[in-house]
This record gives sequence, C-alpha cells and structure tokens, in this order.
Amino acid sequence: MFNMSPPLSPRLGSGKTGFRICGFLPRHTKGYLWITFLVGVFLLMALSENGIFEKDSGPGYTGAVEDVKFIKFRPESIIMDSDSPKAPSAVTSPKSQTSFISESPSKPAKSETKPSKPAQEIITEEKPTLKSSTQKSSEKEEQDILKLTGGLDPKDVVILVKTGATSIWRRMPAHMSTTLGNPLLTPNIIFYSDSPDNINGHPVHDVLANVSSTLKSSPDFTLYTKAKEVASNNLYLESGSMEGDTYLPGGWRLDKYKFVPMFQHAATTTPGKKWYIYMEDDNYYFWPTLYSWLATLDHTSPLMIGSPAFRLGEDFAHGGSGFAVSGAAMSSTFGADPKLADKYEEYAKEQCCGDQVLSHALREGGVTRYNKLDGGSWAALQALPTWRIGFGRWNWCSPIMNIHKVHQADISRLSVFEREFYENPKNGPSPRLRYHDIFTGLARSSMLDAPRKSEWDNYASAKTFSSSADPDVNDSKSPSKITAAQMKSKPWFSQKACEAACKEWDQCLSWKYADDNCALDHTAAMGQRIDAGIRMESGWMVERIKALSDIECEALAF
Repeated sequence: MFNMSPPLSPRLGSGKTGFRICGFLPRHTKGYLWITFLVGVFLLMALSENGIFEKDSGPGYTGAVEDVKFIKFRPESIIMDSDSPKAPSAVTSPKSQTSFISESPSKPAKSETKPSKPAQEIITEEKPTLKSSTQKSSEKEEQDILKLTGGLDPKDVVILVKTGATSIWRRMPAHMSTTLGNPLLTPNIIFYSDSPDNINGHPVHDVLANVSSTLKSSPDFTLYTKAKEVASNNLYLESGSMEGDTYLPGGWRLDKYKFVPMFQHAATTTPGKKWYIYMEDDNYYFWPTLYSWLATLDHTSPLMIGSPAFRLGEDFAHGGSGFAVSGAAMSSTFGADPKLADKYEEYAKEQCCGDQVLSHALREGGVTRYNKLDGGSWAALQALPTWRIGFGRWNWCSPIMNIHKVHQADISRLSVFEREFYENPKNGPSPRLRYHDIFTGLARSSMLDAPRKSEWDNYASAKTFSSSADPDVNDSKSPSKITAAQMKSKPWFSQKACEAACKEWDQCLSWKYADDNCALDHTAAMGQRIDAGIRMESGWMVERIKALSDIECEALAF
C-alpha cells in the first residue's frame, strides 16, 4: 500500500527500533499534514519574493489616499504677494527645450526612488536647468543665446500670453513644447485667461478676477460665469469631437476686458524688466529675430511697438500681430498707478477691441505707438497666416517676426522650419528671418509646382474688375460703347481674359477669376481651397515669382 507519510530523518534510520515520525497518527491525517506543510512552504516563498522580510520596507498600506494639496487661486485677486514665500510666482519657466544651440549630453538619471513631492510644487517657479553638465558649457549656451538675440537677455523680457477657457486646450498644447518650450529664450511667461487653470504645471491666471461685481453681472460676462461650471460638470471646451464636448458662446465679447488687467498685473508682479511682449494663443513668434530688433530700441523710453491699426481716430497696436511695451512705458503708467485698470472698465464696455482699449489707456499716460517704420517695405509684425501672406518685391527683404492665426499643425511645421533654418550653416551664425525665407521654406512649392488651381482662392485683390463697375458696358443712359470683340478682351469677361490682363500688367504676380469678377495682385499668396458655390480659378505668374529670388537684400541693422 502507498505510504503518504513523510520520509524518516536520515539520522534516525529505517530500522524497527527507530522512532517513526508521526507513526501514531492515522494514515489520512498524515496526508493532510503533508499538504499543509507544502502550502506553508509556498506561502513563505511568496512572502519572501515580495520583500515582506526585508528591512525598512516602508510604511504599511493603510487603505487611505494621501492628502494632496493644490495651489488655490485667490478669487479676490490674481495679484500674488511677492514678499510671501508661500505665494507661487506669477512667472513660470518652461521645462522642455527646443533649443537652436548645441547641447551637451545630459547626466544619466539616478536609480534610487525618491519620495513623491506634493502637487503644489509643480506650479511654483523653477529656474531653467541647462542641459550642459558643467558651468563652463552653461555659460557658453547663454552666450550663444545672446548672439542669437542681438544682445538682449531673454531674462529681461516678460511674455504675457492671453488665452481663454474656450480656446486654451485647442491652441496652447503645441505652444508649450515649441514657441514657449525653450527656457533659454522664454524664461519669463505669464499665462492669462478668463478662468483659472493649469497647463503642464504652469498656473493660468484668471485675469478678470479683480473686475467689479457690476461688470461681472453684465451680459458680456455670461461665458465667464458658465465656464467655471464646466470642469465640475466633467465637460470640456476643447472642441475635440469627443464625448463630453460642450460649447459656450461669448468669447469675443469677454476678450476685450482682459488686456488692461493683464498689463496691470504684469507691472505689479514683474516690475523692472526691459520689455513686456503680448502674445495671443494663435500667434507664433520668431523670438531671435524679434529680440534682436528690440535690442536696437530704447527700453528706457516710453514705447509701444506693434503693427498699425486704426479706430475712433486713434492709432493703436494690433493685438493679433503681437506687440511689445517698454519697461519705461509700463512703469510710467500701470507701475505708477496700481488702480489704473479699474478706470477703464466703463470705457471697455463701449468698445469692440481690447487692443484698442489698452492703447487708449497707454496713450492717456503719454505712451504712443512707435510708427517710424510704418509703410515702405517693413512688415515685421503682421496679422496673417502663412497661406495668406502675399510675397512680393515690397516685403521680400523685410524681416518677419511672427505668424498669426496658427493652428496646432502650423505651430509644429513652423517649429521644424525654424529649427532647420537656424541649424543651416548657409544662413550664417546669427541669421534673421525674412519674408523670402518663409517663401522658400513654406510657400514656394505650393505656387510654382501648380501654377493654376480650380476651386481655389489665392486672395489676389490689388486690382479688381467687374462688368457692373465698367462704365463701357454699365451706362444706363446710353447703349454699350464697345463691340462684342472688345467686350471679350475685358478682364471680367472670362478666366482667359483675366489671366491675359495679369500678363499685360508687368507687376502682376497672381490673378483669380470667378463669374464676372477678375482680381490681380502685385504679390503672390498660396491661398486655400474653397467651396464658394461658384467656381473660382486662381493662377500665378511663375517666371515673375522665380525672378524675386534675384533680388539682393541689404544687411539688416540688427
């Protein structure tokens, strides 16, 4: 019969006189004990494998989730007390880099596990950590940046980024690793919105927190009130075509109230800087070129630098194109009067545009827009996306410092283009971007590879022709003054006649035609596909556009 009892101890032997382990127990009981013994062995092995018997294995699991503390925005004010060590800095520095300069290999990360830090630390100000492993290489990186920026230290610049609850998650993510992703170029950034938020560890300030209760109760602030309910309702305003998407109208009505409080806050929390640059969330800046130009201007004079716009008889800096305010202008206006923003609430109610409201406030403080470069061939800060920019002799050699109305895909393309531009040795050690660089890198193939496109608008508009505006055929007092053959030669008569008119005008670079309407232009833009309900044909004068490359540009002064 099969004996399930365990083997005898080797020291006792197997003789009849030896003591037999558990010999007095029934056979089935011995089997149960043997199974129990094996289970115990396996259990001990499992516990040992999981470190139960190791020293300092850490606190036991209590079943409670650690209390995580988050920075709370002060609802009564976005102005942080700079003297208090507990107050988070208004200025944040990006942690990721998209550097145009060579980088030293970073040190390998240590393997030991460190205790996790409270969530509060992710939105406090951190000084940018350079990738170089020695102080000497760190200094070299900073010197290389100063060469790129014409000597203007980016630490002397504050960037004021304006976004909104309905646009932040559609427009800002790509900026965080590109436009605003290099702490050597953008060390001081303040994010403003109409609702408190946090993006990639950077606080987003509710810039309207301090406006009067009267203003907040106005119809213009309907979105402001409703936006604060979105997150708590597990809804999203990012228009991602996903479950949870919601939409709130009224962003434009609310936007105009942000400008003046933004600059009031920046003047209070980050005084003493040389330049304060305004950036909208659909703008892409070429920082080295912009900084190099600002380095040639006097920041100790009250200056506002921007593209011209006009309203109510006032010249103001166009917000979409971006603009900069000198340190002297900030200190003499918002810095001198901490309550200046309050005085323009009523004025803003009657206006359409926040950039005009801000310019009006600065004008009353003695600061006017710098206009010495208006007109001519200077178009550095501009309001168009790449596909609407008209390239021609007038702007071919002009520096360009931004692209407006960018989508996330545009931001990625521009970042790659810019990096390749600065890394190309043919462009020299400290190149400045010009319109012809944008044309060559982003627009040339679109126009020259297909010199004619249907269902396409290339935005030609300098000269327009239509039969309704032609006195030869639209004179109600007398019959037509031209023959049928002459009529066929009119630019508005056909696409063929429109193209012929462009060839006849020696400055024409592009044309478009759609049902009795012809337009010619001395610039060439890529344009875009459209569905206008009627066919539109667009074309470009390829040989004339190629000839632009023969233009010799003079060296820039910066």
